[in-house]
Amino acid sequence: MFRRILDIAASALLFGFVACSDDNPSGSFDVPAYGNSSSSVETVLGSSDGVGMSSSVVGGESSSSVIVNSSSSAKTPKNTAACLWNASKGDYLVNTGYDPDSTRGAGLWYNISDDPDGGVTEVYSPDVCGFETSEYECAEALVEYCGSYCAEYRFRKGTSAEIFGGMGFNVAGIEEPYVSYALRYGDISDWGGVCVTYAADRDVLLRLYSDDDTFYQVEFGKSTEFVEKCVTWDALNAAEASKHVSSIRFIMPGADGTKGHLSIAAVGKYDAYGACDVDGYAYVLPKSSVDEGFIVLRSSSSGQRASSSSSPRGDCTEPKEVSEMWNGFAAPLTTVETGLDNGTETSGYWFSFGDYMSGVGSVKLPQPLGIEYTTGDEIYDYCMGVCGELEFSKEGYLGVGFHVAGIVDPSEGNSPAAKANISSWGGLCVTYASDTDLEVILAYTQEGGFGNLSRMPKMTLPKSIELKTACADWDNFMTVFSEVSTTFMTSILFAVQGEANAKSRINIRGLGKYSEKKNFCSTGEDPFVSGKKGLVIK
Repeated sequence: MFRRILDIAASALLFGFVACSDDNPSGSFDVPAYGNSSSSVETVLGSSDGVGMSSSVVGGESSSSVIVNSSSSAKTPKNTAACLWNASKGDYLVNTGYDPDSTRGAGLWYNISDDPDGGVTEVYSPDVCGFETSEYECAEALVEYCGSYCAEYRFRKGTSAEIFGGMGFNVAGIEEPYVSYALRYGDISDWGGVCVTYAADRDVLLRLYSDDDTFYQVEFGKSTEFVEKCVTWDALNAAEASKHVSSIRFIMPGADGTKGHLSIAAVGKYDAYGACDVDGYAYVLPKSSVDEGFIVLRSSSSGQRASSSSSPRGDCTEPKEVSEMWNGFAAPLTTVETGLDNGTETSGYWFSFGDYMSGVGSVKLPQPLGIEYTTGDEIYDYCMGVCGELEFSKEGYLGVGFHVAGIVDPSEGNSPAAKANISSWGGLCVTYASDTDLEVILAYTQEGGFGNLSRMPKMTLPKSIELKTACADWDNFMTVFSEVSTTFMTSILFAVQGEANAKSRINIRGLGKYSEKKNFCSTGEDPFVSGKKGLVIK
């Protein structure tokens, strides 16, 4: 279900892992008693890459040396001019000032673990990086997906003194990318310290590396919400060391056989009132997600799921009242009435989709769908909607959907779908049944298909064999981008993300433009999804 990032793409950690083994102190290192005050500062010994050298690092002062700023409690505006990286603004590189051309890897996020010194902790990141994707494109994709830089750590005991995972960035990058991996050093004394906005389900250590062997450390506590914490170089006893810094890293210590999740959303120079205004809240991806447990940043205007409700008949709204585009409760239409056809009369035709070429699986239907089957409308009478059974051969997406404006040129066999502006709809109302959580995806076609569906705007409808009606405005569609764009969509998909050998049944019974109505009448179980109806039309 998860993808292990061994070296983020090998080349990405040419920028990062070269100096990571000193995060794995050798036998002389006394592991601190983690879990104390979230704002305490430790005295730590750093060690070299297995050559026996160590150097004492003087820790900070009292627990008040760490200043906590939260968006909910801050009364004084933050000094946003001091913000160096804010994922909620679309940034993916920390602006250290040492690599303006982005050629040396300065400010590029990377993953680290206890692996170089014999540890076996595994680091996982969402699978959003394509094969041979550059380290910059990969980092950008991860930040877009998470709304932050996020990772999961599966802690395992090896032969290293510490068990940990983490992430970090180099201040000035490396000397000669892909040739010499010697780290460059930068003077960041003018920062005065550092502010970090993060969420974590375990304690986190911030480490400032002044050379290959020495780091200065402060402990930040776990936080279920994104919180900004600021610490000065003086509090770290690193005023002089801050003139010669290779990297800043965030380490999550763990215990054998446990997990941890860390998500960093912003980094800035020190300011007592904070440096970065982060727009959003911490959201833990649910069990229905392939990235279950990851902590991501969601826009503060977005909801986690579309609200759905059903009530006994009486003082309630009939689902058909919000199903003006597609109504399976009456004599169903053969197409979704989008009102946005591009003149080809190909909009709104239902189709099934899945990555058949990659063997994800198949969508079994009572009758084929698509514009080439214009005379076959028995499926709509049989399902009172559009229904199908999804069979997964391996992990991926399967489902049904329709093109909003149709296709560009019906005379061409591989003509792409036409773009459409659906912003005026305000959102969607969906009446459905599904025995697995169902994702409604605002898709746009790319060369060769829909591209990466996990990165497209979506809302999640909870599984239910009873018919449910849910209405959500566009702000409730979660997206990896700063906001949902509804001006260039081509298709609306109803998809299940499944695992190998899984099966799922879905039925889309009604569709309409957004409505604020919530109290919908209950119409009972869906015969197809509940299994009372089979796949064969009789």
